[in-house]
Amino acid sequence: MRRWTIGLLAMLAGCGQADEAPAPANLSEDVPVLPSPTPTPEALVTIPTRFVGSWDVSGAACTANPAAASRVVIAANAVRMGDTDLPTRAITAADAGAVDVDVIGDRSGITEQRRYRLALGSGGSLELIGVDGLTRLVRCDAPAGAEAAARNAVALNLAPDGLQTVAGASSRSLPFGTPAEVVLRVVEAATQALPQRSRNADCGEGPLDVATYPRIAVYFQEGRFVGWSARGRGLTTMGGVGIGSKRADVDAVIVAPVEETSLGREFGSSGLSGLYDAKDTVSALWAGSTCIAR
Repeated sequence: MRRWTIGLLAMLAGCGQADEAPAPANLSEDVPVLPSPTPTPEALVTIPTRFVGSWDVSGAACTANPAAASRVVIAANAVRMGDTDLPTRAITAADAGAVDVDVIGDRSGITEQRRYRLALGSGGSLELIGVDGLTRLVRCDAPAGAEAAARNAVALNLAPDGLQTVAGASSRSLPFGTPAEVVLRVVEAATQALPQRSRNADCGEGPLDVATYPRIAVYFQEGRFVGWSARGRGLTTMGGVGIGSKRADVDAVIVAPVEETSLGREFGSSGLSGLYDAKDTVSALWAGSTCIAR
């Protein structure tokens, strides 16, 4: 029995050794940690306009002439750090409005590809994350802003079944059911703004997550795009229907019967809904699930 016990203990010891976790890596080594890309990054043609311009560590540094080595100048397709130009190899959307920019640079005489993450921080500051960690910069100016805005222009249009975008000669449909992260990136690019996020748990169709931009609120349920509502003038359907449109102009492009409801003089057409005010002007416009109380 003693020999069996010793043998069993030896087997268990052997199993324990085989299952042991490897020794932890030496984390004290000076190994740069680059930002990891999002699981399914969306490729961008240019760096978004909100990042374009000159940045430095302080307002005083911005006025220095010549500029110090801390100066960062971001163009649509290049990044300049100090006196070094870093052409971009790839630009991809990241989480929460950030952007990952892969550039070709020189480090200690060796040409290598680096990744920098650009994100907007409090007060419009730039958070630049790269091989040397996080650097916070303030905006000096945006000399290339107008040119970059023209190249990056994305027109956002309202639709009864979702949203549509037009960029140059290309268009894109974002129907209801599209993943939330895709819709958020596109609307952000079109509005050049980050949304205010909230959650409405008191909806008959179930809790809705809301992303509110200056001209539109976008609604999501379980990570999917389910509705939108216009906020003020500026956004219209492809036919030109938007807040501020006259009833005669609406009737000229869509068939939209009007009825008196608890909301007021409400009209609807193939999923598109809205309200007219006393002057027959569109005062509200929405589609999909928006948690409107009746």
